Amino acid sequence: MLLSLSIKQFAIIEALEIELKDGLTVLSGETGAGKSIIIDAIGQLIGMRASQNLVRHGENKAIVEGIFDIDHNPRVKDMLIEKDIPLDDFMLVKREILKTGKSICKINNQTVTLTELKSIMQELLDIHGQHETQTLLKPKYHLTLLDDYAKGNYDTLLSEYKITFKQYVEKTNELKNLQQKDEELLQRLDLIKYQHKELSEKQLIASEKETLTEEINRLQNYEKLNDALTKSVNLLSEENQILDLLFEFNASLKEVDEIIPNKFSKTLEDSEGLYYILDDAKHALHDAMTQNEYDENELNQLETRMNEIQFLERKYGKPLNELIPFIDELEKEINTIENIEESTTQLMNEIQQTKSKLLSLGNDLSKARRKVAQTLRNEILDEIHNLEMKSANFEMAFTKTEPTATGIESLEFMISPNKGEPLKPLEKIASGGELSRMMLALKSIFAESKGKTAILFDEVDTGVSGKVAQKMAEKMYDISQHIQVICISHLPQVAAISDHHLYIEKKEQDDRTTTRVTELDGESRIKEVARMISGVEVTPLTLEHAAELINQNKK
Repeated sequence: MLLSLSIKQFAIIEALEIELKDGLTVLSGETGAGKSIIIDAIGQLIGMRASQNLVRHGENKAIVEGIFDIDHNPRVKDMLIEKDIPLDDFMLVKREILKTGKSICKINNQTVTLTELKSIMQELLDIHGQHETQTLLKPKYHLTLLDDYAKGNYDTLLSEYKITFKQYVEKTNELKNLQQKDEELLQRLDLIKYQHKELSEKQLIASEKETLTEEINRLQNYEKLNDALTKSVNLLSEENQILDLLFEFNASLKEVDEIIPNKFSKTLEDSEGLYYILDDAKHALHDAMTQNEYDENELNQLETRMNEIQFLERKYGKPLNELIPFIDELEKEINTIENIEESTTQLMNEIQQTKSKLLSLGNDLSKARRKVAQTLRNEILDEIHNLEMKSANFEMAFTKTEPTATGIESLEFMISPNKGEPLKPLEKIASGGELSRMMLALKSIFAESKGKTAILFDEVDTGVSGKVAQKMAEKMYDISQHIQVICISHLPQVAAISDHHLYIEKKEQDDRTTTRVTELDGESRIKEVARMISGVEVTPLTLEHAAELINQNKK
């Protein structure tokens, strides 16, 4: 429920603090005093559209704050935890509307998006005014209202249907895309077949480029390499005696080591190692020299192969090590496209199976809905009969449709306000009084089923009087036994039955207009109810009538 409301620099309100309680609270006052402005301010807390016109003239921003009790609303607590918003038994909601028209939303001092604000607040608060009556009566909302009203295993069935419908739509769209792309895919098939053939025929090897580079470099530098090999071998030949001298040097070091142990052991070890290294090198260099042959044809072939690889790398924009797996990718795509007819057939079978399941679930859902509809219809009839529409009849008209996200049918609420009149859509109701009563009857049922903790009525009792007004007042009071109800009303019956009565008045001070709220009780409340009864002049008789009306409603 809404515990308190703070409004600053909002429209004609300079600063206003309102403490709110549970039960039924009525806001009354002269026309233009600012009653609807307060509702508009609360509307900002649930994410209604902000406008620069809401900022009081001469100010930079307007601020609306509300404190909500969420102790008994686990759904809201779960949403706050999910969004990492600090959690408490109370929730502070703040909306700042800047002079530019932009706004800032905060929950428990943490900034949130407007979408996040709406999603959380729709679980707490519902504002209903004359402009919303038409929305409530539109057929496109009726099936949702019925679903919200249902209880038990109904939600499981509805959820399973929606999941299956989503699968059906996804598979259907996949088939459409597949069929639309059929011609494009066939054109692509020619291209990738050519690419696959071109790359496969080259028999590419991952390390081939490095081997080619090495061989081409050897052949291109044949003479230089041969000279270096020959010189290296000659330096290690017997004529130069390098190895013989090193052998003699090692023999001398051994004699030294025998006389002075360990002093030159490391030098001897390194020298002997060098001897064997050079000896091995002599044989290896000799082998390389004898194998170093020049073949111009071989060089041409190697260069041609290298050019082919480099051409493919440039053409496909991939290095050699990526071209090889690319061949496999092309092959897989070729198989997929060539099997497109088989894939299409398989997908069509899956769609048919999914649709069969969807229709089966849809039929089960329809049967469940009709049971719920009968219960709801009887409850609505009781409500509207209680609101002095004794001869009215109410029915629910189901119409079979192609599967949609909500089922395999549409629903429209139908009413015959008076005996002998045919049933017609709710939105065709001509009488404002009948429309208000119908709206209140629906609201009294659906408000509780939607799990709200507070509901605001903005002059929904317009167009009614007398006994009907009393019945509507009693209905609002009945609703307030389950959830907090805040109501702007001109009806004395509603004011008299309320638990709390707030009087809204407009004052002029220092050439500025401000709005003030006063809680009425005792004599002040009787005077206001009397004003609402008379409309013009409060007489002793209207005061007596007002006191009597309040006392009757207390009973």
